[in-house]
Amino acid sequence: MRRKIIRDFLEVGRFLFDAGVVDYFSGNLSLKWKNKIFITRSGSPLPLLKPQDVLKVDLKKPLVGRPSSEFIVHKAVYEKTTHRAVAHAHPPSVVSLAFNIKGDYYEPIDNEGKLLLGKVPILRVERPSASSELAKAVSETLKKFPCAIVYSHGVFCASDSLKKAAGFITALEMSAKIYIKKFK
Repeated sequence: MRRKIIRDFLEVGRFLFDAGVVDYFSGNLSLKWKNKIFITRSGSPLPLLKPQDVLKVDLKKPLVGRPSSEFIVHKAVYEKTTHRAVAHAHPPSVVSLAFNIKGDYYEPIDNEGKLLLGKVPILRVERPSASSELAKAVSETLKKFPCAIVYSHGVFCASDSLKKAAGFITALEMSAKIYIKKFK
């Protein structure tokens, strides 16, 4: 099982980079399996992940290693939802779009975005990175929605697999590009 999990992390990390939704230094991934969370190591570049960049955190033991700085958010999602995978990225069109939306939701105008994502909440938190405030806001949001946009920061998407969570991110980025192009 560990080999398949590692393979998925490596494939999804490269996929997100190739899709242009993370740069060399950004983004993180996690997967819950039994009472463990597999998560990318802090500072690991998603496009060049190696097996040793995926840490196994046993939730019943003290934290060992340096998981992603967003571990607090990933852990909260697993504690409050039934999701098994979380992907976090900084898609440029989504981040840009959030600066221009006044309300609390982004509503896709393209058919695929509407069908796949529905309304996407925009979370405006004081500390938009690696904070307990962010963990609470994201985990509460992902109970009802597949994705949450964090204003000025990026997006968290969750699902039953890493590939599907990553797919939500790329669908959201494509939808944001269409929206921006239409109203430019």
